[in-house]
Amino acid sequence: MHFTKSGPLRHTTIVALLATASFFALQGCAVTDSVRTEPYDSGVLVIEEGAFKKGNASVSLLNAQTGAITAPNIFSAVNDRPLGDVLQSYTEIGGKGYLVVNNSDKVEVVESSTFRNIGTIQKGVNVASLTVEQPRYMVAAPPQSGQYLKAYVSCWGGKTVGASVAVIDLAGRQAFKQITVGAGPEQLVLAGNQVFVANSGGFGLDNTVSVINTDTDQVVTTISVGDRPTSMAYDADNNVIYVLCSGKYAYDYVTNKVVPTTAELVKINPTTRQVAGRVVIGGKPITDNPSNLVFNKTTKTLYFNYAGAVYSTPAAATSIALDKPLINRSFYGLGVDPATNIIYGGDAKDFNRGGTVVRYQATGAVLDSAKVGIAPNGFYFK
Repeated sequence: MHFTKSGPLRHTTIVALLATASFFALQGCAVTDSVRTEPYDSGVLVIEEGAFKKGNASVSLLNAQTGAITAPNIFSAVNDRPLGDVLQSYTEIGGKGYLVVNNSDKVEVVESSTFRNIGTIQKGVNVASLTVEQPRYMVAAPPQSGQYLKAYVSCWGGKTVGASVAVIDLAGRQAFKQITVGAGPEQLVLAGNQVFVANSGGFGLDNTVSVINTDTDQVVTTISVGDRPTSMAYDADNNVIYVLCSGKYAYDYVTNKVVPTTAELVKINPTTRQVAGRVVIGGKPITDNPSNLVFNKTTKTLYFNYAGAVYSTPAAATSIALDKPLINRSFYGLGVDPATNIIYGGDAKDFNRGGTVVRYQATGAVLDSAKVGIAPNGFYFK
């Protein structure tokens, strides 16, 4: 205890001095300590599937303002191990990121802001038939009491199970049900309490969209659309699902000839589960297969690849011409940032070396480009 000429310091004086010291200490922290930010909270994720059977899939983070890569191969950098073989897609649900790794038959789960791995979805516990075999895309069921409880993963199957949609327990990180759908299920769209599944046919041919009720996890109907529906987009404002039907394979491997095929943009009303309209792309059968439908919900514009170029069309258009491409270059992956309207194209080159991301203004004018990992097939805008 300290003393003065008049005796020991009073208790109230000591308390006051400690409070004053604490105040200045806190002020010092407020001035000198920077606000903590997570490394992957913002930007554009580039989905890099890697070379087939090489196990070198990756994800890079791109700066949405400058177009520069700020962090390459972030999964491996954070977790000190490879991601897997053929990264097909990525989505975020409730603060977690889900990396759908196709040829590794798994979904890796990470913290979306740090990319720290917190689990892997592969097979159901003690039920070998419940699995994510050849998974493609993932979508969450509507939350219950503010919590995301389950999700759906489209799976081509073919090794031990058939084509299906696996129902995932997000807390337990395991499949607990397998829903049989059409061949080659691809993209999934959630509208209300329904999941719409584009059945592309895989290596064969299909022309349907399966509709799953998320309350019962049952297929409630199957909608006939055009040949090989591969990609979809949902306009919640106008309650319309757009389905890009690429048509039959334009190249006939039996006759070694290119044959005309009909490609369509089909519009579905999710409330009635009926086709509400259809547009023949180009107005007649064409000798190539459109792909990679993406939707800018801000401008209500659709983009797709066709015959080595990128085309755009107003979503409400009643005809789609193919005489004037927006971008005269073909891309393996395609995306559009709804916040800036900037278009992203992923060039896979030869699928064995690093690819390139090229950015364009909404007018089709080139902005910039960046070197990325192998086979960039898509983008996630954080």
